[in-house]
Amino acid sequence: MAFSNATTDKLYGLLPATIRERDAAQGEPLRAHLRIADRHADALESDIVQLLADAFIETCEPWVVPYIGDLVGTTPLFDDSQVHDGNTASELFLDLEGPDLRAPIALRGRADVAKTIYYRRRKGTLPMLEELARDVTGWASHAVAFFELLRWTQWVRNHLRLHAPGTADVRSVERVDRLNGAFDELQHTVDVRAMSQAEGWYNIKNIGFFLWRLRANEMHAVEARRLGAAGDYRYYFSPLGNSAPLFSRARPEGDDAGLATELHVPQPIRPARFFSDLQSYAAVPLPKPGFTSFYGLFEAFPGFNIAPAPSIMVFVGGVPVPADDVRCRNLSVWSQPQNTEIGIDVARGRLVLGPDWPAGRVDVYYHYGFPADLGGGPYARRAWLMRTALADDVLIVDGSGAPGTFLTISAALNQWVTNGRRNAIIRIRDNRTYAEGLALDVGPASGVFLAIESTDGARPHLRLTAPLVIKGDRSDFTMTIGGCLVEGRIDIQGSLRGLRIIHSTLVPGVSIAEAALPATIEPSITAAAANATGQLANLDLSVEIAFSIVGPIRLPDHAEKLVVLDSIVDGASLPAIAGVGAADAVGPPVRLERTTVRGATTVRQIELATEVIFDGVVTSQRVQVGCVRFCYVEPLSRTPRRYRCQPDLAERIALDAAAAASGPLTPAQKDQVRTNVRRRVQPQYAASAYGQPAYMQLSLRGPAEIATGAEDGSEMGVYCHLKQPQREANLKLRLDEYLPFGLDYGVVYVT
Repeated sequence: MAFSNATTDKLYGLLPATIRERDAAQGEPLRAHLRIADRHADALESDIVQLLADAFIETCEPWVVPYIGDLVGTTPLFDDSQVHDGNTASELFLDLEGPDLRAPIALRGRADVAKTIYYRRRKGTLPMLEELARDVTGWASHAVAFFELLRWTQWVRNHLRLHAPGTADVRSVERVDRLNGAFDELQHTVDVRAMSQAEGWYNIKNIGFFLWRLRANEMHAVEARRLGAAGDYRYYFSPLGNSAPLFSRARPEGDDAGLATELHVPQPIRPARFFSDLQSYAAVPLPKPGFTSFYGLFEAFPGFNIAPAPSIMVFVGGVPVPADDVRCRNLSVWSQPQNTEIGIDVARGRLVLGPDWPAGRVDVYYHYGFPADLGGGPYARRAWLMRTALADDVLIVDGSGAPGTFLTISAALNQWVTNGRRNAIIRIRDNRTYAEGLALDVGPASGVFLAIESTDGARPHLRLTAPLVIKGDRSDFTMTIGGCLVEGRIDIQGSLRGLRIIHSTLVPGVSIAEAALPATIEPSITAAAANATGQLANLDLSVEIAFSIVGPIRLPDHAEKLVVLDSIVDGASLPAIAGVGAADAVGPPVRLERTTVRGATTVRQIELATEVIFDGVVTSQRVQVGCVRFCYVEPLSRTPRRYRCQPDLAERIALDAAAAASGPLTPAQKDQVRTNVRRRVQPQYAASAYGQPAYMQLSLRGPAEIATGAEDGSEMGVYCHLKQPQREANLKLRLDEYLPFGLDYGVVYVT
């Protein structure tokens, strides 16, 4: 209430003291009555305050946005108010910070309405169109007027274009390397074909919008993975020991009236550009700043300047390597540089040290690319942290050595045992590699849960020297792993109530280190079907996976259930989900939502599968219950009833079209139509190997039936929540309004 500063008993506090004294003598019935009036008054006041806030696009409720948009005459876009994906995670994970555990939808309806007048004042200009594309889609963008890149015969007396030479400068490796890319500066002959992803660009009327869908994730103080034994000079930036390109930081543009450059978009760093960057730094007169466009300090260090927007940094023995000693190298074949130089291969994420560097740990700061906030990663996920109020102990693990912290996860687990196995959270606060052998005995215990999780924005690497074995018969105990990158597997040898994998990665195939790939592929999660006495184990086990990446899963068919939300289950050449023991063993009942399953699935029953890609044969023992909807299901699969699934739906459409064109079809003709559809309508990925930036991202050449086959028209599978088809549709809707008359446009995805 505006007329009272009290937080409780607002009306009661305004009464004279004599009335309050009489009320107290009678057991305070008046206070209780006025508290009810307080609640209604607070609700009314809150509503009045919100009515004022609803007058402004920045503070209004989501339902008001279309009405304000109508006032300025803008066409409504598809935004998060139209997303009705289930909120199963909020129902399952009641002990997380929350309250809303749905993935954030990067659809910019509010920003679009807020900037409508701003757009119209600059309507038709190329920088405005580029900014519009960036605001509407949420992706980094760059607009190109292709008529500026057309080669023509110049008249030296009038309209001389000195910035557009008629022939290519083949001596400039860096400029030629940008040929046919977003930042190409070379001249081209006219191309009169319709604009598409790969052709028809260079024409007088064409404007191209280049979009970057991958995001650059920033990693701090990561221990580089050595290739050989101690003293070896060869390293990988990735702690998993795999080759992957290094990405540039997506920095904001300094001038909204200008166009984006290569430094403003998140993409793999081109070796030619990195080499040119280091060459330019070498030519800078003394005193030098200590950083280049790509290389420099992320954090303060005595004697060095912090770079304004660094993408890479290397520390050896706790000391930063100066930019003067950095060399751009091609390390497809390992070779050692001279003296104190270091060589960086940005295309492969490899690093070599010169012979004069003393022995010591190599820490790297870098950016890696990925399509979404998925798996273990350094992104914001505060809502997914365990509520500390529920824990008896919160044990902090990091490398600081500060009092009250632990240097290893094993030490924290030992303290958990010493404390009597109470309800505890082991929280890791850095990005270090923890090469340990972990084992848990959950019983007897006074608590019912243990969580090993990283803090918000951290991604520790758990390099398990042996499987994480969980022993003890506790049908009331739940184990949670959150925000971690786990190179290893989990083996439940006892009985649990629950195992939860949240925003984490259990590396498919256990390890992808190029130096020593595992001889055999092991499941990421295994649970025992029986205990030592032969009795059934894990009868109450529920495995719940959300926004994570895991390898094969092996659970007994009598387990309670397996729930997978917005995740990837990668069989890595093995069946993805199955039972324990024999190759054809049956797994437990499953519930899958917005998930990509790569490999065969054999389960007792499917309670629900929605917007799932089953990239492998599915076998469900029970088909009388459950539902499979808006999914891709491999042909010859056995599932419960299906609703608008592929390729079934495409087959019916093709059969109807063929019958309408040529009359009734023979059985052989129907089989041929089905075969043709099945060959065309199947998942295709930009990259199928874990560790690559576009891992399990649907290929642009894949079938539209899968790319737009979800319930709301987005793609099936794990990246359904990104709403990429809707983003592109929003952009095209706005370009139809703002593009100058007579011009045509094309959308080109760079990543």
